[in-house]
Amino acid sequence: MKLAKERVASLSKILVETLLKEALIASSAKKELLVGKIESVILENLQVEDRLNAEVREILKGYEKEIERGEVDYQKMFQMVKKQLIKDRDLVI
Repeated sequence: MKLAKERVASLSKILVETLLKEALIASSAKKELLVGKIESVILENLQVEDRLNAEVREILKGYEKEIERGEVDYQKMFQMVKKQLIKDRDLVI
């Protein structure tokens, strides 16, 4: 995961406080509930990307020989495959 869970919690709290302070949202729910929901959404999105990265690594295992021989650049191939999967699945990452 690109961000630690503690950092996501901190960012979620700051986001809710800022949105409430700037009157960009109005809520009858407790602030802690909003923070928890935002934190949950962010973590879920990060997990989607983690699973996608793992899938790309699995796909690239089929190209190990070409990568070892220097015929294929791993990073470029990784980004190409990931970009294509994102497009095919209409993901927002």
